[in-house]
Amino acid sequence: MHKSPVKLILLSLCFPGLMLAPVLAQSVVAADGRVGTPMNAPLASTVAPVPTAPTADTPNMTSYILGPEDLITVRVFAADDIPDKPAQIDNNGSVTLPMIGSVHAAGLTVEQFQANLVTAYKKYFKDPQVTVQVNEFHSQPVSVAGNVTTPGVVQLKGNRNLMEVIGQAGGLRADAGDTVLITRNLSDEGAIPVQGAFTDPSGKYSIAHINIRSVMSGKDPQGNILIKPHDVITVNRARMVYVLGNVTRPGGYVMSENETMSVTQAVALAGGWDKTAALSSARILRADGGAQREQIPLNVKKIMENKSPDLELRPDDIVYVPNSLGKQMGARGLEAAIGLGTGVLIWR
Repeated sequence: MHKSPVKLILLSLCFPGLMLAPVLAQSVVAADGRVGTPMNAPLASTVAPVPTAPTADTPNMTSYILGPEDLITVRVFAADDIPDKPAQIDNNGSVTLPMIGSVHAAGLTVEQFQANLVTAYKKYFKDPQVTVQVNEFHSQPVSVAGNVTTPGVVQLKGNRNLMEVIGQAGGLRADAGDTVLITRNLSDEGAIPVQGAFTDPSGKYSIAHINIRSVMSGKDPQGNILIKPHDVITVNRARMVYVLGNVTRPGGYVMSENETMSVTQAVALAGGWDKTAALSSARILRADGGAQREQIPLNVKKIMENKSPDLELRPDDIVYVPNSLGKQMGARGLEAAIGLGTGVLIWR
């Protein structure tokens, strides 16, 4: 059945819109090139590719070190008497296999374990061909906390660097800071091999701060270190200033490390104000350690006319520019918007 020309034209007009809709919903691009991302959304550019499920036959898996609770499958070619059922390595590091019984596996690489099995099965087969596949990884946990998309415990699957492990945790969130804190047990893996690493007061842990942005930009590729089992990775939250109210691009603006930001800089980043803004009635809402924020009167009009000093903002300050009808809006509504993170974009 042939479609009419009118139907074909309608379809060609509709489908591109449908394809673009999900892309447009993910981010907002400003005229100056800054990209705004919902606070809880991951940054696509920061998400390292997550490896596909590897098998023991791939080169990177032969070097994987087996450990307790790993689930493996041992296959002996042309040995019908040996079912290829998964078996779990017990807490003592051993696994029970058909015909040869209990065999120690923990601490051995997949390649070493395969070689040991070949020797063991030579008692029953001539020139046995043995393969080992890791079905589930449970023995090399790494804790990833802080401002990543899916914080929690991930399992190392062979050698993995810092960016790959952050990728396994879903990547950095839009409000992630520049610094990653890594904590490592000295008795297990030794000191973290980066400049500036130090030992904590207890003498049990090595601690290092790594600038993840420098790693991502290629300025510090050596900072993309190999992660070891039981490491703890904490991604700090970015230092931010919020600009809300009658501005072009309301939201949170990330402050880089050691960077300061003034009121005029923050308002400029927010695209300026619209014609209904009450510039003389703006205010800064500043956390002072109490239940409520301190309200600091802010006359943006006088600052722009050089009749008042340009105030320096602190991390987590909220600059609120009301309109001529909403000068009396309370601070609690603004606090709720920031606390919930609903509708607040993070601009970089």
